[in-house]
Amino acid sequence: MNQSDTTPVIWLYAPAQLRQAAGELKARLAQRATVLILGSGGQPPPDLELGPHPDLARALEACPEDLRPHVLVRFDGQGAAAPPAEGLPCPCVEPGPGGPAETAGRALAAAAAGQEFAWLPAVQVNLPLADLLGKYRHLLDLPFNPEVGLPADSLERLGPGDLDRAREMLAGRRLTSHLPFLDLAPGSCDRLVAEAAVRRLEQAADWAIALGAGQAVIHLGFEPHLHRDREAFARRLADNLGPLAGRLQAAGIALVLENVFEPDPRPLLLARRALARAGCATVGFCLDIGHALAFSRTSLDAWWEALAPHLRELHLHDNDRSDDQHLPPGRGAADWAMLGRRLAAMPRWPVITLEPHRESHLWESLRALERLWGAPAEMK
Repeated sequence: MNQSDTTPVIWLYAPAQLRQAAGELKARLAQRATVLILGSGGQPPPDLELGPHPDLARALEACPEDLRPHVLVRFDGQGAAAPPAEGLPCPCVEPGPGGPAETAGRALAAAAAGQEFAWLPAVQVNLPLADLLGKYRHLLDLPFNPEVGLPADSLERLGPGDLDRAREMLAGRRLTSHLPFLDLAPGSCDRLVAEAAVRRLEQAADWAIALGAGQAVIHLGFEPHLHRDREAFARRLADNLGPLAGRLQAAGIALVLENVFEPDPRPLLLARRALARAGCATVGFCLDIGHALAFSRTSLDAWWEALAPHLRELHLHDNDRSDDQHLPPGRGAADWAMLGRRLAAMPRWPVITLEPHRESHLWESLRALERLWGAPAEMK
């Protein structure tokens, strides 16, 4: 991510007792960069007050686009620990022993080089289409491959002109799509409920086809306390979704079934078998690591073993098993070493998708994958 063709924005994080040193560095950089001093309280006051619990990730998410940092210089010491920088999209440098001149040179060099994320070209990143066209459009300046979320609110708000704009913006990128899922029950035993779900899914499928997505992720809408007869549920699902899956298949888009509240893999296995019998041979699975961890009683290893023969996609996020927290890998209870071994042993990788719910979690997730698994090339 080379920033050499722009005037760099440099953030200096400094606690109060190091604010004078930060001011000296700011003066040194002033003619060559836009410089902001960030901190909490004290004198001289920072340019951006972070409050009693400084959080650089929240500062990133709140700042205007023209003040996003190209590099962070983080002053640490004298009993004041600096907040983590893993959630920033830029390099972080520490002040050096050579004083402001030496630190300024390293900061400018780091800003010009930018931050390389080895996993960014290798993964998809899930984003609702409305956000991709709006507040996160700056991500398209990067080697960024979206899993385009098509929730009901995006489909309600956007129109043909937005679809044309999205096609133009996303041309040449590797695309997948995520069909709507909230309150949808395509396997419902109530005919009218199932028809409403399929109608919404068909609308989203039209958009996925128009955008040129390579595959489309769908939730079954399975509720273990409601759908006790799993085989009957799978038959209804296949009857209702068979035409949609067939239309996607004809357009070169595989439908992939994602685990959510299923306590074990059997509902997905039954649903895929029923759809395959209906002629939808390309239907596969998306193993969502966070969902399996939070909502199922089955180990991740057993989930992998069951879904591996038709595994087309992975959704990577973490949690502490108490809820679907969508944390970066390594921040929860998932066994990332086991998952890395399983992935490395596959002759052909499934699509790997990150599902951050905060922008800072995207950058933290990319750093985490490299820390936990090494670079993608090292996995082969």
